Amino acid sequence: METTRVKRIIFSLCLMAIAGLIFTGCSKDDPKPAARKISMKVTITVTGLAEGDQVDFGIGAGNHDASQYGAPVWKINGVTQGNEDHILLGVQEFRANQTYVLETVKPFDFGSLNASCINGLEANTITMSYKVEVDGKAETNVENLVIAGGQSHNKNYSYQAK
Repeated sequence: METTRVKRIIFSLCLMAIAGLIFTGCSKDDPKPAARKISMKVTITVTGLAEGDQVDFGIGAGNHDASQYGAPVWKINGVTQGNEDHILLGVQEFRANQTYVLETVKPFDFGSLNASCINGLEANTITMSYKVEVDGKAETNVENLVIAGGQSHNKNYSYQAK
């Protein structure tokens, strides 16, 4: 009778140990917080362009995976541009319209802006302004930058969640 009681105690202890291992040893890892994404708004104005001048603005946004492919990325002056993740605005676009407002359609992991201007003539001056807002806060703000004849301006910016 004593051996039956000892066996029951040992059996009960084994069951408690197994139950403890099941509830603690098989728990899932803590979920990682989702990566924060950003929304961008870029406003660009260029005036004073003449023949021989060159201006290029490259604006991009993307994710660290392929989730943006095949989906709208940018709106230009309120018009959705399809699935272009990089937009290039050059001298022809600024001769047709002096100001562009680009906005991401949805939040993305990162964004970029490349601003390049070459004044090829000495007779004119080019004035450019560009502003990048990330999640509604100004990150880059260049106002009324004058590029005199024979001068250039080249800047590259990158943006991501903070």
